[in-house]
Amino acid sequence: MTKVQAQLPLLHQTSSSTEARRLLTTTSREEASKLPSPYQADGIFEKGSFLKDFQDRYETLGKREKLCLLCFAIFPENAEVSERLLRFWWEGERLRPESESDKKTVNEILEEFVERGFIEPVYKRSGSKGSCYKMHPIVRCLIVRHAKEANFFYYDCKGYPNMEFFKSKKICLVKSEGPSWWSKDVLAFTKAREQAQAQAQPQAEQGKDKKQAEAETMTKEKKQKQKQKQKQKLEDQERKEMEKKRAALETTRAKYLGNLQTLFNVSKQFPELPEELFPNMKNIDVLYLGRWERTAERHMEVVDVNFLRGLKNMSKLRFFSLQGISGIKKLPNSIGMLQNLRILDLKACDTLEELPEEVGLLKMLSYLDLSECYLLETIPKDLSKLSKLKVLKGFIISSNSPCDLTHLTTLSELEKLSISIHDDKFSIKEEESIKQFSKFKSLTKLQIAWGAGGIKKSADRAKHPEDKNKTSEASKLWPTAKVLEKYLKLPFLGSSKSVPKKGNVTVAAATAKAGQDKNGDNAKKKKSGAVLQSNVHANNKDQGGRSPKPVLQSELKLEKLDIRCYPDKEPPKWLVPKTLTHLKRLYFRCGELSHIPVANRDERWNVETLRLKYLINIKTDWKQVQKQFPELKLLEKVNCPQITFCPCDASGAWELKQA
Repeated sequence: MTKVQAQLPLLHQTSSSTEARRLLTTTSREEASKLPSPYQADGIFEKGSFLKDFQDRYETLGKREKLCLLCFAIFPENAEVSERLLRFWWEGERLRPESESDKKTVNEILEEFVERGFIEPVYKRSGSKGSCYKMHPIVRCLIVRHAKEANFFYYDCKGYPNMEFFKSKKICLVKSEGPSWWSKDVLAFTKAREQAQAQAQPQAEQGKDKKQAEAETMTKEKKQKQKQKQKQKLEDQERKEMEKKRAALETTRAKYLGNLQTLFNVSKQFPELPEELFPNMKNIDVLYLGRWERTAERHMEVVDVNFLRGLKNMSKLRFFSLQGISGIKKLPNSIGMLQNLRILDLKACDTLEELPEEVGLLKMLSYLDLSECYLLETIPKDLSKLSKLKVLKGFIISSNSPCDLTHLTTLSELEKLSISIHDDKFSIKEEESIKQFSKFKSLTKLQIAWGAGGIKKSADRAKHPEDKNKTSEASKLWPTAKVLEKYLKLPFLGSSKSVPKKGNVTVAAATAKAGQDKNGDNAKKKKSGAVLQSNVHANNKDQGGRSPKPVLQSELKLEKLDIRCYPDKEPPKWLVPKTLTHLKRLYFRCGELSHIPVANRDERWNVETLRLKYLINIKTDWKQVQKQFPELKLLEKVNCPQITFCPCDASGAWELKQA
């Protein structure tokens, strides 16, 4: 504490806040490094009752649950581990229950760990429970002991995972100061280290030869000959020893990698594996090379992706992740050889530009994540051959992509779909476009987000309706319409401008009125339909009349709908309670939406969770929200200035408190 206090005056004198934080962090790390590690203190737990209580709780777990719990040991102290990562890992390790007698889900297993005090959930700012978990350092210390006894990864004397071990069938990639046995330059590193040792001996002998030369007055020619002979002998010995060590190292590593089951990247920034060693992992189940952290603070990159060609030998691989790795423009065609692959995680591969057509050969694939791959513009049509696909994230709709929604309708088991729209011609407002979603028989979660191209073009089209369809027949009449608008002062294409009552305008108005009188019944019907359509406006308090007919003939089975960056002010016509009867979670984020879709007097939403973020055009109040969503249990409102009187906390969340 004295040393920390001594640094406080220096923090005020530093010109940069970043430098101040660095200084404080460095000082804290130096002080923390001097503290004894709980993992090294063998007798610290034996005296108390905590160890016995922990052992009793641990022994009551089943074998499968114990292995699931040991997965937390490789992460650093107080690390937040997402439920998504654990789910995928346990699926790859075959740790998820498969028998009918044991039907525990991943969430139930995690809840059991929480009840027993092994882990604790991470809560959001709003106070609601998140999807991440962390482990107390003391509990982690005891878990590391059990993991080391079970050869579940290897740990050094301080309890941190170590990758230089040849007994466990699971290995970690960790950040190291110099080359390790796994690096490409491991042989050069070994040679350089032995050369440094060999150079020490000639220098000592040179000193002896020098003194001996002065004493015995030897000539320079004799000394040079002796040096050359000694140098030649040392080089020959070094070459022979190096060849033996190289052969022994390659044999040991090849044998070890052949039995490897799990390779997990914990902290390595450049996971570029040796091309000659990568194909040896023939029995591996989990290959996690990407980033596991929730944030992108750790930059990851590879320069040469040729090592990925070795995937053709990994016929048993079930879980493969390259999340957050830059430098990968295209996956190799050998990825089609992974016949047992269940999960392919390519999230946040920001340089990925193309997917190979061989992806369609992954017959067992059930999860594919392409989200946050911003350079990816096309999806191969063979993606529709993945008959067992249940989750597809980051599907792209663009004018250049050969695969569209009609091709995905063949995926009968698809439950969750995330779409990124890069085509301004695609719309979800009309009946024809949304009918495609009704063809997904198992779809329960849908996310639709508009990319930069679609939003920009939609905004331009809203400002300049004349540019909507330049190639259409209506666009050819645009110059004539402009002339009429100039001289007659008439609005074009249903403009909202008021019509002056002068000159020819009066004649036009009289003609329009005569037409309405002639078709009075049709006009009344249209007017009635317009009134029914206007009932969806949020500010219309006097709602009445019959309930509108559903746009789709069959109801959607969606339970969660997430719409982001919606480019139009009016919501889709199908977004009504009668069409979405199963909807429980409704999210709107960003966009130009002018009001929340409202039911008429007889209908109400069954939504329990409503999230509204960055919506500046929606104008409503808490009373109206309660009327529209009577089953609401959680409301999250962030940066929505015109949604007023909501009893949200400082983070913008309101939750119904049960008695």
